[in-house]
Amino acid sequence: MFMQRVIQTLSRWYNLESRDLPWRQTTDAYCIWISEIILQQTRVVQGVGYYNRFVMELPNIQSLANAEEGDVLKLWQGLGYYSRARNLHYAAKQVMTEFGGVFPSTYKDILRLRGVGNYTAAAIASFAFGEKVPAIDGNVKRVGARFFGLHAPIHTIGFQKELFSLLFDLMDGADPNVFNQAMIEVGATLCLPTQPKCDVCPLAEACIARLQNLQKQIPVVAKKQKPKNKYFYYVDIEVGGERVLVRREGDGIWQQLYEFPMIEGDGPDWDLETVAKGLGIVENFVVKGEQSFKHQLTHQTIYARCWYLCISSDKFVLNDGWERLNEADFLLKPIHRLMEKMIKFT
Repeated sequence: MFMQRVIQTLSRWYNLESRDLPWRQTTDAYCIWISEIILQQTRVVQGVGYYNRFVMELPNIQSLANAEEGDVLKLWQGLGYYSRARNLHYAAKQVMTEFGGVFPSTYKDILRLRGVGNYTAAAIASFAFGEKVPAIDGNVKRVGARFFGLHAPIHTIGFQKELFSLLFDLMDGADPNVFNQAMIEVGATLCLPTQPKCDVCPLAEACIARLQNLQKQIPVVAKKQKPKNKYFYYVDIEVGGERVLVRREGDGIWQQLYEFPMIEGDGPDWDLETVAKGLGIVENFVVKGEQSFKHQLTHQTIYARCWYLCISSDKFVLNDGWERLNEADFLLKPIHRLMEKMIKFT
């Protein structure tokens, strides 16, 4: 009875205090899926604008499946992790071919979609279809660890299995949609990594970490691996009123996105002469400017330098894969966040 009262308090708090977000106003699995993928590495404030633009341009699974990859990447531009946009596109085609164009309605089937993991599948299954399955993201791991007093490191399989089982039992009699949304909301707004707001938390009366004053010790988080440094050297070439772009091929970050011609160095001190020679630029050029950038990714820190060049010769020979584009076509190409930074200095 005590736990049932706690869950009722949690549900009432959510209905009264939760943030008004567009994807919470629908049970459309497609829209919920889009929101969850966008929010995987994006703050809610930023994610709302991307979500609204995405579902306005591609309002359903059929429109996403039929879209050109470049158009999908352009809508995704600025969010990073472009493999997620490609997975969205691929998964939309999966729904058309494997599920007859109808978004799958069970946790097990949703997991079959490319790019969908346990949390995302559980979120869609519970939010859209009311399936009883805990949706465990980073926020819920923190809330669950404190609430149940779990001391195992939150990245371990043992912790995740135990938390899943405890939350599954706790959900008995609750609305799966409201329960999961409420747990996520508590983690996002109250049960913060530092300085949790225990005095206004609807779970406070049953939270072991609060009762035992262990908020600073729980959750147990392993130290993150130090990011690796990489050094990218770019040239922005203007020739005959056009600019040169190249599309990244192969695997790795930013594949299929466009950027200025680039060569990767082994250190921070490469000069323009070395870079131009490495890129095969032999024409005379004028240097209009130079700018350095630092771009932080999850597992690597990119130190980039870009030289802004003007080549007057119309006989300028493009390397394989390079494209000369007028301003209008240039702006239509999907680019990554570092490119956005470099363009601002032109």
